[in-house]
Amino acid sequence: MKTDAADNQALTAGTLIDGARMYAAAADAVNVKLPNALHVLSHLLGMSSELALKAYLRHHGVSDKELRKLGHDLRAIYARSRDLGLLYTGSRNFRLSVLGANYKARIFAYPEEANLVVIEPWSLREIVHDLITDIFIKIKGKATFDELRDQPGLCIQSDYSRNILPSAWANTEQSN
Repeated sequence: MKTDAADNQALTAGTLIDGARMYAAAADAVNVKLPNALHVLSHLLGMSSELALKAYLRHHGVSDKELRKLGHDLRAIYARSRDLGLLYTGSRNFRLSVLGANYKARIFAYPEEANLVVIEPWSLREIVHDLITDIFIKIKGKATFDELRDQPGLCIQSDYSRNILPSAWANTEQSN
């Protein structure tokens, strides 16, 4: 693996894919309590996508400097990953492009009143699951994946609603 001398050696493919898993697991946990929290779920799943794709890039020798240059641009990160052999699917491309436009602009972290084109969290969680699974196996191997497949972040641990009402995000049933 070729890296430049100024590379951050702590930023490894393994730490990045583990970070992607943590954000996916956090989205699952938030979804249990606040299933209509569109902005929070989208932001967490955007972070998970970014880290998973950057794990793939790092695994293929991309430098820390180049990862930083790619920033939060999911479309560019996905395109670079495809250049290095990551499977292209129209579904991945579409969902990451739509998510990426809002994610790069940090709309989910700093919400504004506006009409947004978004992908519902259930659909994002599916694509994040596919990315994490594919990339985890490439980095850590199929045997490790099979051993850990039921762990947070490697499996979807929440039932995501197919029809969210983001304007009613705080109106969830609370059991005592």
